[in-house]
Amino acid sequence: MKELFKYLGGDRNIWVLAITLGLISVVSVFSFIPILVKVKGLSYSYLFFKHFFLLALGFVIMYVIHKIPVKAFSKLSKFLLYLAVILLVLTMLIGESVNGADRWLKIPFVPFSFQTSDFAKLALIFYLSRQLVKRKEEFNDFNTAFKYILLPIGVVVFLILPSNLSTAGLVGMLALVMLILAKFPWKWIGLSVGSMAGVFLLLLVLAKLQPEILPRVETWRMRIVRMGDDVDPKEQGQVNNALAAIKNGAITWKDPLPEGPGNGVFKDYIPEAYADFYFAALIEEGGLPMAVVVIVLYLAMFYRFIKAGLGAEDMFATYVALGIAVMLLSQALVNMMVSTKLMPVTGQNMPLLSMGGTSSWFTCIAFGIVLSISRNQFKTNTETEPNVIE
Repeated sequence: MKELFKYLGGDRNIWVLAITLGLISVVSVFSFIPILVKVKGLSYSYLFFKHFFLLALGFVIMYVIHKIPVKAFSKLSKFLLYLAVILLVLTMLIGESVNGADRWLKIPFVPFSFQTSDFAKLALIFYLSRQLVKRKEEFNDFNTAFKYILLPIGVVVFLILPSNLSTAGLVGMLALVMLILAKFPWKWIGLSVGSMAGVFLLLLVLAKLQPEILPRVETWRMRIVRMGDDVDPKEQGQVNNALAAIKNGAITWKDPLPEGPGNGVFKDYIPEAYADFYFAALIEEGGLPMAVVVIVLYLAMFYRFIKAGLGAEDMFATYVALGIAVMLLSQALVNMMVSTKLMPVTGQNMPLLSMGGTSSWFTCIAFGIVLSISRNQFKTNTETEPNVIE
């Protein structure tokens, strides 16, 4: 292990967390794909090696990114945001539809697609981090605050909104947290939140008159309705099967051991056991102990990211690390809450755990960026012993 870490810079704790999550993903996803095998007629070996290859390539990307100084992303932040906006518009026009939502954009010349919102989240974090540092003395000037900070947030959120309400909400919340951390004036925060809520309500009203404006409004409404207890069980089969899987994995005095990998029953009836309902399938086979382990790993990730950010040499890197920490933890929490029926069904994966294809690459990029920040911290701080696991 020491030989391996000689070639890895930055916080070793983050590397250990990433590798641990990756190993859990390889084992668990192989166990959670029976329904995918049945529905798509693909073999276990194909799906397993595809997931393993994409995840392994993600770690290569993580390694490459962690070698790039974070200042390079500061210089590219405006370009990355413009590119994200263009990609989001292209997704709306020519994107691939999944479950009625145009979220995916085909990558030319290769058999892969990616969710442009994954790229947009990182691009917005870079852009906001730079602007919050650059415009700090101009926060009270509404024209500046609106043009360089509030308007870009609104554009990204409303471009994501038509196809993915939950992601749009998470992006808005992420931006709000970053604004609060940067001590952005509350008067502008309140005004922007109120304005965005007003525009959203207006869109809902218009969608009733012209459904093509927001074609997924009915889907959103039904998902909220299905949260109730008086709904026909057939209407909420996904959630009921997820809850049944959790119950099946519960440890009791009569049955003190969890089902174990590969022995889950209800995972075969959860359409997205390997992705959107990953946490439910995990509990069925690993029981409460495995759920606790995963939660602890994510909390440890959040802590190490925050620590890397607070130890950074400049505020840009600090905001980037804090933004990424909030982005990944909130995504994991949403997956857990959906699986346990604490919120309506959404399409949020578990970072580095779910079978996500190219989405795992963006998670690896996020890890690599924070590793780059911590790597630079170890270089510049001679009093800190680099790569020490605390």
